[in-house]
Amino acid sequence: MSRRNKKQRRQVQSPAVQVSQPELGREFATTGDGRDITRPWLGALALPDDSVLNNVAAGNLDLYREVLNDDEVKSAFTQRQDAVIEREWIVEPGGEDPLDIAAADAMRDQINALGFDRVTRLMHFGVFYGYAVAELIYTVKDNLVWIDKVKVRDRRRFRYSPQGELRLITPNNRSQGEPCLAPYFWHFATGADHDDEPYGLGLAHWLYWPTLFKRNGLKFWLIFLDKHGMPTAVGKFPQGATEEQKNNLLELTHRIQTDSGIIMPEGMAIELLEASRSGTPDYQALYRAMNEAIRRVVVGQITSSGGASSSIGGNESLQADVLESIVKADADIICESWNLGPAKWLTELNFPGAKIPRVARVFEEAEDLAKRATRDKLISETTGYRPTLASVEATYGGEWEPVPSPGAASPSPVTDFAAQETHADPVQQLLSGSEMALQTPLKNWLAEIERQLNEAKSLEDIGDTLNQLMANLPLDAQASALSNVFALARDAGLAVPND
Repeated sequence: MSRRNKKQRRQVQSPAVQVSQPELGREFATTGDGRDITRPWLGALALPDDSVLNNVAAGNLDLYREVLNDDEVKSAFTQRQDAVIEREWIVEPGGEDPLDIAAADAMRDQINALGFDRVTRLMHFGVFYGYAVAELIYTVKDNLVWIDKVKVRDRRRFRYSPQGELRLITPNNRSQGEPCLAPYFWHFATGADHDDEPYGLGLAHWLYWPTLFKRNGLKFWLIFLDKHGMPTAVGKFPQGATEEQKNNLLELTHRIQTDSGIIMPEGMAIELLEASRSGTPDYQALYRAMNEAIRRVVVGQITSSGGASSSIGGNESLQADVLESIVKADADIICESWNLGPAKWLTELNFPGAKIPRVARVFEEAEDLAKRATRDKLISETTGYRPTLASVEATYGGEWEPVPSPGAASPSPVTDFAAQETHADPVQQLLSGSEMALQTPLKNWLAEIERQLNEAKSLEDIGDTLNQLMANLPLDAQASALSNVFALARDAGLAVPND
């Protein structure tokens, strides 16, 4: 593109749009007033937008209860539920004010009293069906409004209005239902790809067809096994046989399946018709394929006790990561629903003005302290840096003190002023003075090496510097110091009195 065209393109500007002040709370694309073209007919109760549920069972959730009876579905979904429940829950204050902390402490006591794992497991079935409903029964405890019980109700008893309001269907009010108002009912919906579907879209929507094909495949597989285990009996009657003779022969073919012996008139015959081919591998392949499809939908992997593939692409760690991400999403859905519902209501009733505490499941794994210690040791040995005492206490906990160096003097005993006056140990004095005399020349030499290395500009300079300094190794000074040490040792030995 030429510079002229680029200049002209930069000069093109979008027309200015005057944005007016928005109307607070305005909703334009509403669904409960007949403006939704996807719902041409509106009644007092909304219909679920689930094609499988509507076309196969006319909206009856019993269809999906049958799906949950499948052994592979039950196993996989229980695995998903257990993975959520095994995670510890925490309550974090919504702020740092004393009122916020008090609200979080009360919420922690409330959840402990409810048995939150049981409630979570039952509400988690909302992921399977699309939505879940629980009723809250209140009481008063320590001058606080308290949830005494959380009863997760059968979702088949509830419907939603076109405006998304939860309603209880009763024998006396089936057409409109009774309103289920906050703070008495806690419910959530999940799985749909838009907010206009109050019923959500559960896993059962995608599991219906695999379980149906698997169930029908098993039926035909059993028929196939029956054919091979007991071939079909074929009766042959002569031309001109009466209807009574034909019926008798047919009865004989039925009795041959159970009786050890039969009799028949002369001129009639019974033959066994055996299957000419083996279809076992075909039925097994269908069974495994449907189990794999079920596990992909439920837990995002295809490992199965029924003989399915061992892993996703052979990568077991990838399987664990996929399952963890799915389980974390489930936990977030339930905890977020609690935080926006019961947690909000209780905080507003008991601690007006406090920020809502946050309930969540913990998915951060505890650090392996053995691996951390190995890493700290490696870093210290390779870089020359070590963790501070504060860092060690924060990482490993407990209280720490320096390790005594080898050869360090033991703590001095308590002075007894009545005892005879003692003199300093001459041997210890000799060792202290000798150590300083030997280390001084060597320290000076090492300091010179460090200075030269810091001033070097290349590896060649470092090599030349080391060669020069090796020639300046203070061997004479060390020898002189050792000679003085030996002389001092001899004099000290002579000065020690004999016992």
